[in-house]
Parts: sequence; C-alpha cells; structure tokens
Amino acid sequence: MFQTLTLRPLRLPEGALVRRERPAPEAARGADYDAKFDFHTLVYGAVWLPDRKTVLLICPRLMNLAAVLKEAVVASAAGRLRFGRVTRYRRWQAVTCYVDDDPGPELTVTLPDYAGGAQLSFPVMPRVDAFTNLRCLLTKSKDNQLDWIGDWAQHHVRMQGTEAIVLFDNGSTRYAPDDVTDRLASVPGLKAALVISADLPFGPTATKSPRNVARYFQSATLNLAKHWVLRRAAAVAVNDIDELFVSQDDRTIYDAAAESWFGYATAQGNWRAAPHGEGPTSHGDHVLAWQPERTCKEKWAVIPGGRLGRISWDVHGIGRYQFNRLAMVRDVRFLHCEHISTDWKRPRAEAGDRLGAQWDAATAELLTRSGLRQADA
Repeated sequence: MFQTLTLRPLRLPEGALVRRERPAPEAARGADYDAKFDFHTLVYGAVWLPDRKTVLLICPRLMNLAAVLKEAVVASAAGRLRFGRVTRYRRWQAVTCYVDDDPGPELTVTLPDYAGGAQLSFPVMPRVDAFTNLRCLLTKSKDNQLDWIGDWAQHHVRMQGTEAIVLFDNGSTRYAPDDVTDRLASVPGLKAALVISADLPFGPTATKSPRNVARYFQSATLNLAKHWVLRRAAAVAVNDIDELFVSQDDRTIYDAAAESWFGYATAQGNWRAAPHGEGPTSHGDHVLAWQPERTCKEKWAVIPGGRLGRISWDVHGIGRYQFNRLAMVRDVRFLHCEHISTDWKRPRAEAGDRLGAQWDAATAELLTRSGLRQADA
C-alpha cells in the first residue's frame, strides 16, 4: 500500500470569538512568534478504538481552549460523545470520549455560544491496517528534496530492514504530497508508505526557556500515528530526513528495541558534513567528521506492544526521556547530515559549519554500502 491522505483537523474559524492563548510571555516572543503559532487547532485527529469503545482526540496543548472543547457538543452516527479523561503532556493532549458503538466516518461539533456557536465537522481517522507486524519508520517533512527523501528511505530499507514508512508532510510548496508517495513507492524493498498531508502551523520557538513548548505539531502527530496506524506495528523508529541510523554489525535499531527488556532503544547522533561542491548535496556526500565527535541528542525505536509501548512518544524519545540513558545502545547510532536541510531552524550552508571536519573513511565506506555513494577510486 502506497497512499496519500489529507489530515482534516477540527479548527476554530478564523473569525472565532476565542483563540488559543500563547504559552510564552510577551517578552519571550520573537518577531515571528505569532506568525508560526497555532491559534486555532482544537483537534488534529479522532481515532476510534473499538476494543475500548472510545474515540481518542489527539490535540495540541489546549490551554484556554480546553473549556471550549469540553463544552462543545460532539455528535456521531452512534450518538453524542461523552467526554472522559483528559491526559496532558508537554506539547499535546489526549481527550478520551466514550460512545456506545462505531461513531461512523464523521463527527459534528457545535461550539458553545461564547466561542461563536459555529457548527463544524471533521472525520474519524480511516482504518489503515497496512502497517501491522511491519518494521516502520516515522517522520515529518516540509520541502525536503524528493531525492533526499528517497535516499533516506533507501538507506533504511537496505541497512536497517525498514519495511514501511509513515510521513507527515507539513505543507510542502515545492511539490504535491502525491509526489512524495510516488518517490517512496519507487524504493526497492519498501512494502508500504502513508504520506499524510498536514498543512498546519509547526509552532514557534520562544526566545527564553522553555523555548519549544509551543511546537505542538510534531509531538502531537507522532502520537496520532501511534494510536492510529502504528498500534500493531512490529517496531517503530523515529528520525528526520537528515538522519541515518547506522549499525556496527547486523543488529538494527529495530533489533535493539526488540532485544531490550524495555522494548525500547535510543541511539546517539554524530554530526557529518559534506565538502563544498557544485550542485545539490546528498546524504552520500556527508563524509566529513570531527574529532572528538560532535554529538547530538538521541533518536529512538520502540516496540508498540512492549513494556513501554503505552507511554507517549516525543521527538527524542518516549515519555519525558526518563528511560533514554538506560536504553542507549552502543552498536547503533545515527549520522546527522549537516547539509541535508532547508535551513528552517538555522542556516547550515555556511563555511563555518565545516571548520575542523576531516575526511572519514569509515563513513564513506558505510555510505557506499548503503548505495548512497559511489565507491571511491
């Protein structure tokens, strides 16, 4: 299965009488804070869990909008949803709603009068079984070159045994979401891919700590995938398009998670840079390393049905990263490719980014084995 879907979240109308309060005080908001902040999204997606007779609403951090959602009337084909437990995480929230039977494909929402009283609708996430018992890779992307996405996928299929990919496209403008799906479908050995088009605010960075608390999108969509399409996956690894899991021997990041008592493994990151050259940069060009290694925060894999499978997912691990050190493996790491970037977070193309980096033969050999680089003469 290679498929593209469009996320249809529940959002307040642009002219609504209320909107989400910003978590950062005015003094900690940069010039682009409001432009990147999500004032309007109430629910990213609704997941029907038939074994529990519940609909799970995956939301950004609701802030003052919690009351708006709680006082709204949410109806389904099986009747009105009854609100239950609200579980709060750092950058997202889960709202458990009860319903007596299958809610059907669509939910209708009537906002309270003080929020404008609008009548809205949004879908229940469709059933997708293609990822059951597969080793899956989960990521988000915006405007990354299609060849970067293809090379990233090819590496993980060939070198880590990845069988399926779930990718949230966060509003790319260089190409259509179907183009991403087509590129993934061309990767030999990949069995399934789902590209979810989600053109929503990613979230701003504050100028003072906690700087990233308003970046709701990535944390919430990781958990939307967790509860929706990856509940029965054999294993799930999480990284970004500029990151490549690599192993010292035949044990993959998925194997490391499966063999761990926790059912969870984390891997340290090492930065790699590409020499200056003509034309576009590829993963295979990233053969420059630093001594000592320039490290970055870990990425991870988990067994959804394992001991820690019920804990929430986040960018650099599960929960609040409290198990990361215990779950760290020595024989798997990831290469963080400095110049595979759209510069969305910081400029990476400057010459200073390569200062002190030297040719690394082991990295070149590894990228050659993965098919991302031609053998050096």
